[in-house]
Amino acid sequence: MNIHLSLQSEIPTYEQIKVQIKAQILNGQLTPDQPLTSMRQLARDLRVSVITTTRAYSDLEAEGLIYTVQGRGCFVKGDAEMVRRQYLQSIDEALGAAVEKGKAAGLSLAQLQDRLEEIFHEQCH
Repeated sequence: MNIHLSLQSEIPTYEQIKVQIKAQILNGQLTPDQPLTSMRQLARDLRVSVITTTRAYSDLEAEGLIYTVQGRGCFVKGDAEMVRRQYLQSIDEALGAAVEKGKAAGLSLAQLQDRLEEIFHEQCH
């Protein structure tokens, strides 16, 4: 796992960890049943508290992306592709709603795209 934390970010540390692991699962970098770095080891590697890594892993488990085997650790869930499809469906629905609102506001496709790019760049920084 490759995780980079920003101490200047307004996003909480556990959320930064969660988002990066989620992205690695959804894009296939982390494969089904692959073991994740232990919470304690990840905390040491990132120089954060175990509470922080536990929160990130707990959230990922609640979202259905990982599972825990008592005494063995956390693993990538085998149905991550299904979760990815659910995310894509949710994105399509949100974008559909944004297009409807944009049309109601009289925005062109180019203006909607510009707005999406602005929001995307704001979220990435």
